[in-house]
Amino acid sequence: VRRDAFIGAATGGRFVLPPYLPEGTRTVEGFLFPETYEVRTSADAEDVIGIQLEQFRRVAEGLPWDRAGELGVTPYEVVIIASMIEEEARVPEDRPKIAAVIYNRLARGMNLEIDATVLYALGRHKERVLFEDLEIDSPYNTYLHPGLPPTPIASPGQASLEAALNPAEADYLYYVVIDDDGRHAFTSSYEEFLRF
Repeated sequence: VRRDAFIGAATGGRFVLPPYLPEGTRTVEGFLFPETYEVRTSADAEDVIGIQLEQFRRVAEGLPWDRAGELGVTPYEVVIIASMIEEEARVPEDRPKIAAVIYNRLARGMNLEIDATVLYALGRHKERVLFEDLEIDSPYNTYLHPGLPPTPIASPGQASLEAALNPAEADYLYYVVIDDDGRHAFTSSYEEFLRF
């Protein structure tokens, strides 16, 4: 499948996966479930996308989606949150804690300030996000714009979806990487965050 054909199909707004991917959504990003697939050589872009969406549906069926309403978000917004968790977390135990930070910041009206959304807006990966990067004028820049980004920024796996539906019960508002494994420290105190 050619890259341009795949991107064209993925961003053509033709796919739905109720209730997670609502009708009229322009991109299937976030729903192309990360998995190893066997695909016929005759498959076209729409076939491959269909296979990935079906895998998302299979995994999603076993998750507690009733929690979305309790958390004050839609199923689509859960996938947006899970996509940020997917990009931010490097160790499994951090996923629900990152979810807690996201929900706590949303509840307080704080900007999310998630580096992964800035990298998505930049369109490339960098080892370190610089202050100048935080100025990029994009609806995906959660340093400048409140609330969630308009679409998922990655395709979350099951662990990130589970974390988005089951955030840690904690008052965390901040986190920062503290070791080479990518483990984060979490706190509700800005002063403590600055000391990490």
